[in-house]
Parts: sequence; C-alpha cells; structure tokens
Amino acid sequence: MFIFSVLCLLQTAANAQTKVTTFHDEAHTAVKEVYFIMPDSAIVGYYNRYYPSGEREARVKFVEGKKDSIYTEFYPGGQPKLQVMYTMDVKQGLYKAYLPDGKLLQEGSYENDQQSNLFKTFYEDGTIKKETQFVNGFPEGLVREFYPTGKLKSEITYHDSKQNGPAKTYFPNGSVETDASYRNGMLDGSYKTYFDNGQLQTEVTNEAGRKNGSFKSYYRSGKPSTEGSFVAGKMHGESKSYYESGQLRSNITYKNGQPNGTASYFYEHGKLKEEVTASNNGENTKSALYYPSGNLQAEQQLKDKKKHGSWKTYFDAPGKLVQVSENYDADKLTGDRLVYFESGQVKEKYTYEDGKIVGISYEYYPSGKVKSETNHKDGLRFGPYKQYFENGKVEVLGQFRNNRETGTWKYHDENGKVLKTVVYRNGQVVEEKAR
Repeated sequence: MFIFSVLCLLQTAANAQTKVTTFHDEAHTAVKEVYFIMPDSAIVGYYNRYYPSGEREARVKFVEGKKDSIYTEFYPGGQPKLQVMYTMDVKQGLYKAYLPDGKLLQEGSYENDQQSNLFKTFYEDGTIKKETQFVNGFPEGLVREFYPTGKLKSEITYHDSKQNGPAKTYFPNGSVETDASYRNGMLDGSYKTYFDNGQLQTEVTNEAGRKNGSFKSYYRSGKPSTEGSFVAGKMHGESKSYYESGQLRSNITYKNGQPNGTASYFYEHGKLKEEVTASNNGENTKSALYYPSGNLQAEQQLKDKKKHGSWKTYFDAPGKLVQVSENYDADKLTGDRLVYFESGQVKEKYTYEDGKIVGISYEYYPSGKVKSETNHKDGLRFGPYKQYFENGKVEVLGQFRNNRETGTWKYHDENGKVLKTVVYRNGQVVEEKAR
C-alpha cells in the first residue's frame, strides 16, 4: 500500500496551519488521512483516518501535537468500534469497545495511561464474560470469568501484579474443576483437580511452584489410580498405580525424578507384564517383557537411553524359543539380525552396519533350504535378486536398483522353464511377455 502526502500551500497568517492529506494509492483517489500541522510539525485540530472505501476509520482531536479528546475507531459501516478518552496524549477516563452490531464488547477505564478500576468483557448476547479489577495497570483482587450461561467459570485472586491466594475453576455444571493456591505467582500449598461429577481426580502439595510431598490420583469412580511422592518437583521414592479393579498396575521406585532399581508392571489379571531394572540415574535399563500367559516375550536393554547390545523376542511358549535376535549400538542395528521359525530354524538373515542392511540377506524355508537371496547397498536393495523353489531350482531372477526393480526379470516353473519375462524401469513394468 502506498501512502502519499499533499501539503496545502494556503496558510493563514493567524494560525499558520498546514493541511496534510495522505492517500492509499499513487493516483490520489483514495484518501487515507486528513489533519493539520503547525510549523513545528505538531498536529493540531481534528485528525481523521479513512478506509480505502472513503468511510471514516478513526477520529481524534490534537492539541499541541497530543491527543486530547475521545479517540474513536469505526467499523466500515460507521458503527463505533472503540472509544477511549485522552488528555494530552495520556489515556484518562472511560474506555469502551463494541461489536459490529453495536453491542458492548468491553468497558473499563484508564488512569495515567494504565488500566484502572473495573474492566468488563461481554459475550455477543450481552452476558458478562469476564470482570477484572485493575490497579496501576495490573489485576488486583478477584478476577472472575463466566460461561455464556452466566455460571462462574473461574475466580483467581491477584495481589501486587501476581496471582496470590485462592484460584478456582469450574465445570459448566457448576462443580469445581481445580482448586489451587498461589503465592507470588507460583503454586503454593494444596492443588486439587476434580471430575465433573465432583469426584477428586488428583491432589498434590506445592512449595514455591514445585510439587513437594505426597501425590494421589483417582478414577472417576473414586477408586485409587496412582500414589507417590515428590521432592523439590521430582518424583522420589516408591510410586504405585492401580487398575480400576484395584489390582496393582505398576510399582516403581524413583530417585531425583528418574526410575531407580527394579520397576514392575502387571497385567490386570495380576501376572507380571514387564520388569525394568534401571541404573546410572535412569540412563541405562534392562527390560524383560512377558506375555499374559507368563511366558517371556522379549529382553531389551538401553545404554544412555539408546538401544544397546543384544535384543531378543520370543514366541509365546515355554523355554524361551527365540523369534527375533538382533544387536544394537547407540540405537543402530549392527551385525546379524535373525528371524526364526518356531521350530528354531532360521527364517530370515540380515547383516547390518551402522543401522543399514549390507551384503546379501537370506530367506529360508522351514526345511532350512534357501528361499531367496537379496543384495543390498547402503541399506537399499541393490544388485542381483534370486528366489528359489524348495527343491533348489530358481523361481525368480532379477535385479534391484535403489530398492526398485530394474531391467529384465525372469519367472520360472519348478522344472526350470521360463514362464514369463518382465521388464522394469524404476520399479514400474514397461514390458511383459509370457513364454
């Protein structure tokens, strides 16, 4: 948007005022501002600002270059948008803001350019939305917010420009949602949350904004969900959680906010689900996971919170029958990754370096015979691919490039006869011939 000024050259000797007109456009067809200035460039008299349509956008009177009247902004239709009183460029007196339909949106007052006394905000239907008492530009005393129904939504106490004292929020049905206490802007003392049926949900004590002491949470039914304790804002000591049935869900010991020692997790029927032993302030862990049957499901370990060492997954059967065996170094797969049939026979074999598959990967039949061979480069399928019938004869011959089929692929029957050939380009079939 371009703004241009036109200074009227006609000046009266009496007041030496110069008229200034600015425009929205280069053609000077849409006036933006009209006002008068003195030789020292101080604005005097009425200042008017306009929309590109020509409708007035704002109006205020200047005295010696300072606003000194009611400043009014207008909606494009001419309805006042806001009004605030200025005395020598300082907001002083009533303030009002309106919706486009003329209904009051907000009202309050200023003293020495700062919000003062009671400010109110309204919903479109005129119902009070929020009321705040201000002193020197900051809330002071009780600040209340309401639902459109008129019911109380929150009441928060302020003193010395910070939250100090009780603070409560409410559900639309009128029941308490949160009940807290603040000191110098920080949570201090009891803090409770509730379900909308009035049942206590959580309770904890705060000191200078940090949780300290016992912590409890509950289900909507009122039955215990968790219990533990905090020291200086961090979980510390034994912490337990429960299913709504009352069955123990987990038992964890914390030290300085981190799990310490052995933590146990349980299925709702009571059997062990997972056991995690932590060390080095929670950086290192060893985990054992269990099926609902009680059989071992997996063994895992972390070092510096990254996957490390041998990881194994087991079939849901007695005797620790390995399903997957793999090794990690700093969260990346390394060495051989083996997948097994339940019989113990290898089903798949991959070799990893720095998290990427390298060399040839193999698939096997339950009999132990090779089912396929796939070459890899930088973690992608790259180079020759062979797939075999269980009798050892070739079923498919082809090539990969950057994980996509490429070139001519041949498909055989169990006697070695070519059934069809398919030509690929970037993984897409470009030609197919049956023999």
